[in-house]
Amino acid sequence: MDVPVDSLYEGSNGHYYTDCQIARRLRTEQWKPCIRQRDPDRRLVETGDGNLLLLTPTDTLPEWAELRIDDRGARIVDTRGPLPK
Repeated sequence: MDVPVDSLYEGSNGHYYTDCQIARRLRTEQWKPCIRQRDPDRRLVETGDGNLLLLTPTDTLPEWAELRIDDRGARIVDTRGPLPK
């Protein structure tokens, strides 16, 4: 499967997203767009719980983040596993 990943974004919540994940959340109205700045490229969205999330482009992912491509598209997965209790 050939799924292009145009951009990776770092969220102000510490999570990472592909452009595919962002588009899906906006399309399904899980997130609502607030402001998009072009230079530098940044997006501010409102999440489903009413919080604001700032998304900024990045070229690198931390060691614990893995890019996966499957039938749902390209997504970033946190491979650290659950936190110990």
